[in-house]
Amino acid sequence: MVFLRTLMLAVGIAIGTIMLGWWSVPVVALAYGVALRRSRFPAMTAAASGAIAWGGYLGLAMLGGAPVVRFGRELAASMQLPGWAPFTATLIFPAVLAGLAAYLGARVGGRYLSSP
Repeated sequence: MVFLRTLMLAVGIAIGTIMLGWWSVPVVALAYGVALRRSRFPAMTAAASGAIAWGGYLGLAMLGGAPVVRFGRELAASMQLPGWAPFTATLIFPAVLAGLAAYLGARVGGRYLSSP
């Protein structure tokens, strides 16, 4: 069930990113956090979904013939970083956005509030 939820959220984040841009990642994750605040680890699920969504998008772009690897290497070389750094940043960025937004959504929904 957690795998299916993670996969469905990743699809939602990917579609939101394609249609509206990167800022849709925290919006979709916030809605997930509010709606499923009682689920186990909503922030971790959203973070994994964000990384899966953007990793899948990079994979599809590579399969479509986009020069993703070459661009990543050239970008890393221009910043004097290792070749894997742009790809890692591309996966970490949506994971952090989605994880924090889902946590805040669950918090607003009352998940982490202590009862008196």
